[in-house]
Amino acid sequence: MAILAMSCVRAFGDRSIIVDPSYAYYKNRSVESIVEEIKANGYDEVRLCCTNESGIDGSLVKAFVDAGVRVWMLTFTNGVYSRVDLPKGWEAWRMKLRKKPDPAGFTMLCPNNLDYRAWKKQQVTAALRAHPFHGIDLAEPQMPAYPGPESEHYGCFCDACLEEFKRLYPGVTRFPDFEDPESEYFWKKNKDLYEKWVGFRVATVVNWLDDLVNGNGGIREKCPGVKIATWSLGLDVPDQLSKLREWQAMDAAAIVRRVKPDVHVIQTDWPDWIKDNLDPNYAAAYKPIFDSVRQVAPSIPIILQTDIGSKPNMRRDTHWIKAVETAARKMGYAGVFHYEYHLGEYIYSDPPTVVNACFDGNTIKLVFNKRLDPAQACNVSNYSLSSGRVDFARVDGNVIYLSVSGAMRGLVLTVSGLSDDASRRLYHDKPACVMPDPIEITIE
Repeated sequence: MAILAMSCVRAFGDRSIIVDPSYAYYKNRSVESIVEEIKANGYDEVRLCCTNESGIDGSLVKAFVDAGVRVWMLTFTNGVYSRVDLPKGWEAWRMKLRKKPDPAGFTMLCPNNLDYRAWKKQQVTAALRAHPFHGIDLAEPQMPAYPGPESEHYGCFCDACLEEFKRLYPGVTRFPDFEDPESEYFWKKNKDLYEKWVGFRVATVVNWLDDLVNGNGGIREKCPGVKIATWSLGLDVPDQLSKLREWQAMDAAAIVRRVKPDVHVIQTDWPDWIKDNLDPNYAAAYKPIFDSVRQVAPSIPIILQTDIGSKPNMRRDTHWIKAVETAARKMGYAGVFHYEYHLGEYIYSDPPTVVNACFDGNTIKLVFNKRLDPAQACNVSNYSLSSGRVDFARVDGNVIYLSVSGAMRGLVLTVSGLSDDASRRLYHDKPACVMPDPIEITIE
């Protein structure tokens, strides 16, 4: 039997995590319980994933801020997951890709389309003015797609891109040909045209981010107190700087030099994060990218972004998370944040445990490390007191409120038989996690 002594004060470290409120894990619970859970797991900074700016839950942002948690607005800059906010005629903004219209679940929009640029600026700045965000993450500005022209999602080949390509390189009249090996414009044959195309794609990303941040009506003009985090990719391949430029139009140094962000994020690209047994020291392979940023901005904080469970084969546990955070800091990173909180292996494997307990004379508040099965959590037979009795139990995500009578301070509460809420997970390949033994909690 575990024995814990609890009070209402808990310290936590300087750590950051992505939270995507669109997942079922965050539904049907109070925003306060979400904040309690994130804090209980040691995070004091959140990147709030915003699939559409008009749908931001202001009460959640406020609850984090009121609890002393910094909140960054994480928005995607090369398209949208939700089309809810898109205006009439938005279809003209779509990227024209090599063979397939879009990756599954994501609508790619072209940053060379001036109407899209104006709309995105308005969406982002309005959201930043409406909510007390500490900063904004300009996520995934890359052009599609890995591994370059062989990808079915490669592009963009829209009219706006052609006009900008011709403007940037006078004398150019067309795109490289990516289909006909016999064409004089075939990308493997016409090296001069292809190199200009690569340069144009990189310029597209840099110019777009610069306009979004520093242009007329941009973030710095409309929201001058908001911190800016630009993103680029990290990919463990030979000659990665040139490959990232060629395949996904990513040049971290060029972005930082032009945009002058407050923070730069190196995002782990999907061919790396999908690996089953990714070494916690894997960011060492991103040193050329890290160094390229340092050369143009010697003092800028650089942060590593990781994925901890988007696929069942690569869910990361708490040991891995701590190891990658330690390794990154030794490499000079200012920190690490992870996509996404409830996707980690700990959600599938760690049993519920009490992190905090408070007693006001009538109600005992228990904060757990994770969301609880409501049927078990509301069953008063799972609780016993050294003095008094439990009359009623209410659960709110990872928080239990016990209404008690006849209880005295210094009481001992025994909790047993609780399980987590497996129905709220992204994947359902593992059973619910049950407390292995009763826990005795002395509540001061």
